[in-house]
Amino acid sequence: MLAFTLMLLIFSNCSKEQFNAERPSYLHISSINLQTEVFQGTDSHKITDAWVNMDGQFLGVFELPATIPILAEGFHDFTIYPGIKANGISATRIRNPFLGVCVLNSIEPNTPSLDTNRIHLYRDQVVSVNATTYYSAETEFLMIEDYEDDEAALVLSLGEDSSDVMINSEVFLEGDNSSLVVTLDAENPFFEMLSSELVSLDKLYKPTMLELNYRCDQSFKVGLVVKSPASDFLRRYESLQVNPSIDWNKIYVHMTNQVVLANSSDEFGIYIRAHMSDTSETASFHFDNIKWLHINNE
Repeated sequence: MLAFTLMLLIFSNCSKEQFNAERPSYLHISSINLQTEVFQGTDSHKITDAWVNMDGQFLGVFELPATIPILAEGFHDFTIYPGIKANGISATRIRNPFLGVCVLNSIEPNTPSLDTNRIHLYRDQVVSVNATTYYSAETEFLMIEDYEDDEAALVLSLGEDSSDVMINSEVFLEGDNSSLVVTLDAENPFFEMLSSELVSLDKLYKPTMLELNYRCDQSFKVGLVVKSPASDFLRRYESLQVNPSIDWNKIYVHMTNQVVLANSSDEFGIYIRAHMSDTSETASFHFDNIKWLHINNE
């Protein structure tokens, strides 16, 4: 009874305002768009997250689309980076190291600001922004293969018959003229694509990643091919086995660890390969918009 009386005295001395939670403002980001320049290939992407900072403070990682409650109002400086699932795995969400900070533009409500990343917040209101990112100046494009010209960045090996591997239908992006399809059967149960030219990577410990769009009914492997310093022997370092996808999908294959493992060499390439399952009569693989990226800075 004494404890109950004390509790009543404590609460009776508290003002009503002390129990009112601070009302937040809301920032809404529906998606992050990628804008590419000439010779940077497609603007296809699979940006899944926004890494959000406000006034230099990290607010968190938010899966898109996101409506973020913020205990602040008025003008604030936002720095937002695009996030992806490395190797297509939800548990390995990272900032995309090849994409720069987003340019933001308020949609509604709109209070003009000279700085596009300075956003005005309003209590109890949602401020929606358009977010656009670009490849950073440090991004080096080691290879781009979009199957739009006759010069092959990847050399296909498919048994004795490698005809009819280019198609002009069911392409990935509107406006594309072609993508690559590889069909395996009992006579040709295996394929491999290798870089037509090996490249030197001066900064071995910088991020290296392969982007590709694909559609397939069986799994395939992606990895790094390395030329032996003492001979022409090509050693393969597997990065990932990619699972089947009925619909077109995009994946970011992290290859930094494989580059570090093979740092005795200065000639690197990539490979994509698959063996048809023993229980299948055929297997098909579609590829488009393959980019091999590397950070090249001091």
